[in-house]
Amino acid sequence: MSALEAIKYTRGKLEVLDQLRLPHEHHYDEVSTSEEAFDCIKAMRVRGAPAIAIVAALAASVELHNGSCTATGTEHVIKYIDGRLDYLYESRPTAVDLGNAVKLLKRTVRDVKTEGLTDAEAKKAIIKAFIEASEEILAKDLKTNKSIGAFGAKWLQEQYKITDDSKITVITHCNTGSLATSGHGTALGIIRTLRDEGLLRHAYCTETRPYNQGSRLTAFELVHEGIPSTLITDSMAAALFRLRKAEENIAAVIVGADRVVRNGDTANKIGTYQLAVLAKHHGIKFMVAAPTTSIDVDTLTGDEIEIEQRKREELTQISGAVVNVDGSIDTSKSVRVAIADQRIGVWNPGFDVTPHEYIDAIVTEKGTAVKGEDGKFHFEDLMPERFTTCNLLLLWGTTLLSPSSAFVIDNNHHQHPLIGDASSSSSSISPLQISTSSATANKQDAPSYRKNLLSLHKSLIEIPSISRTEQEVGKFLLDYLRNNLGYVVKAQFLESSDSSQNDDNDHSQGRFNVLAWPSSHNLSSPRVLVTSHIDVVPPFIPYHISTPESDQVRSDTFISGRGSVDAKASVAAQMVAVEELIRAKEVDPADLMLLFVVGEEISGDGMKAFSTAYNDADKEKSNKELELPHFKAAIYGEPTENKLSCGHKGHTGGMLKAQGIAGHSGYPWLFKSATEILVKALAKIIDADLGSSDRYGNTTVNMGTISGGVAANVIPKEAQAKLAIRVAAGNQSTGADIVWEAVDKILKEVDQEAFTMEWTGGYGPVECYCDVDGFETMVASYGTDVPNFEGDHVSYLYGPGSILVAHGDDEGLKVGDLETAVEGYKTLIKHALAA
Repeated sequence: MSALEAIKYTRGKLEVLDQLRLPHEHHYDEVSTSEEAFDCIKAMRVRGAPAIAIVAALAASVELHNGSCTATGTEHVIKYIDGRLDYLYESRPTAVDLGNAVKLLKRTVRDVKTEGLTDAEAKKAIIKAFIEASEEILAKDLKTNKSIGAFGAKWLQEQYKITDDSKITVITHCNTGSLATSGHGTALGIIRTLRDEGLLRHAYCTETRPYNQGSRLTAFELVHEGIPSTLITDSMAAALFRLRKAEENIAAVIVGADRVVRNGDTANKIGTYQLAVLAKHHGIKFMVAAPTTSIDVDTLTGDEIEIEQRKREELTQISGAVVNVDGSIDTSKSVRVAIADQRIGVWNPGFDVTPHEYIDAIVTEKGTAVKGEDGKFHFEDLMPERFTTCNLLLLWGTTLLSPSSAFVIDNNHHQHPLIGDASSSSSSISPLQISTSSATANKQDAPSYRKNLLSLHKSLIEIPSISRTEQEVGKFLLDYLRNNLGYVVKAQFLESSDSSQNDDNDHSQGRFNVLAWPSSHNLSSPRVLVTSHIDVVPPFIPYHISTPESDQVRSDTFISGRGSVDAKASVAAQMVAVEELIRAKEVDPADLMLLFVVGEEISGDGMKAFSTAYNDADKEKSNKELELPHFKAAIYGEPTENKLSCGHKGHTGGMLKAQGIAGHSGYPWLFKSATEILVKALAKIIDADLGSSDRYGNTTVNMGTISGGVAANVIPKEAQAKLAIRVAAGNQSTGADIVWEAVDKILKEVDQEAFTMEWTGGYGPVECYCDVDGFETMVASYGTDVPNFEGDHVSYLYGPGSILVAHGDDEGLKVGDLETAVEGYKTLIKHALAA
């Protein structure tokens, strides 16, 4: 039979096999735009990490080939392409192949030489390079798959010395064959090679609930290829291993991977983890087949992998072709059937993560990786080129800082260079090219640190760091602070879910705060903490700077991009401010410490981890080696429009649930509508006085989400609303209690029994010090990390840019705002030290 093709491509045209219609119907969707590709990937009409990356890249190529880009000029063409790629990445962020393809294509368009070309010629050259790079991804994948098959079969032969009398049986999960790749497959490619070499006795495939990729796709491929095979449900694997291992010589479980991280932890289709545990228990080899593009050496452990949550209907409903009475399949008819009570709650993660301890081998196109003596995988020999840049965080000698170990200091001190010294620039930074002309007054008036400030700001923005994915920008800061500025730097890793790991040299916890000391003299002596956060809200927006035609950067030049305001502007301005003060000998470097935290936008977990370490260690008087700074002040960076904040509102919130009595909508007086009473309660909460103060104004309520009911003609039994409340009453300790009491009173007035309010914690208004000469003052209505750092220090809150644009599509600020912030931070640091 002819080989299966999941992807058909000729330049300018892409067709993708709709795998939801298999095995009974072959239908190809024509994909000509990024939007169509996004939908195709999200709906799982195409799946498998390699195939997803190929479809995304080729769809963008088709789009460009057919003239979708109307931008002119190199910068604007690249910005358009970046936007398309960033959009496609969000279709399946778990799949590392997609992320790698996006990075490759972005690098490709930036490497195109456009000097001396007209705008039209430059655009044509960029698009041509993009299309050729996308087509190369497709071509390489098939070669990669066949190499994986060969290496996997070879490794199994070495383990079992397979002969004609001892052929092996294997089991696979999900679909990793031609339908998930450009051809041959990864895990299924190994099975194909075993069959071709006469080493395979039998193959089992799991059903792979809830989307049934095993029964719909893998079973189809195995039958299509004539490979001896049997289908089982996911829950039969344990019984299969126990009852038939010896009889059928079951030797290996072979699976694919959406992502393999640095230590070997592997994300794959849900159900993979349980197979690994069962295999280990029964003494069966567990193999992962993945191209090196699926290996993410920048992510340290599986704890950092984002797991996609799928729709509830995938678990409670199923669709398929109609089976006639005579057993024939009628592909012209399809029905969708409910297989569960539609009211049941559903947890439906698309993937799980298998810890490396359960994996025996990871097979790539470059060879097979096995664990070293330390019990971990090491990919340096397979991919040395991936371990030669800033990815070597683990080799930098940084020491794990956990709450139990507090601040552990190394002795690797560096000479302290001046930031203005051109020799201090690092190859890891892409400096902004600024005209050296001094023809304008603006250039003459520019501060001496402008170039370094803008270069640092640009580098920070160009590194995506959406909350929970801050590792790359953290690595950049560790490198920059240590190698460019000569600081003593440390990564404070947040605790993982595995509390049994207390090894201070274990960097497997993933997300980390960045701590830096300008002086190596006495790391326990700093009196002022200068801090901001390095995470940003989604989505990623590329860096852009708008300059006059002369390319002369001025104070009114506008810079945009995600994090350009909140809060990478503060990070850059704080670092430059500290350097300027040290260069001018206006402060003692030993008095200062820098802290850049993760997670401020979602939970404050980064600052909370630092606060816990700081306060717990401070209490441990018996440990004489445990010396910590006792800060008299902390200066926090947030967008305050370069005004000094006197504080900000507190915050509380949670889920308000209403319980009714379901019934027919024609008889509302006989039942109780949960939605109706919920709306009444919300209306009262919004209209009520939940507390106010002269400084902070009124407490405000935002109804973030409202849901309830099952149909228009059914009186709802349940309804709920998610609330966020900005607290203006009381103080930091009492404000949340005031709101809780007021809301509870309202709910009882509406209905004594119907409501449950699940509060998620909270605090009242947060005071900050703002009596400093030369600053306008303001009060913020948003939350910050100020309340997350507990202590008796004075808090200052200040930074460039406006919160009103910080989370929007037009986030940005002027060069002059950044420079004003540098001067502002300098003033605040000196004030804090003098107070």
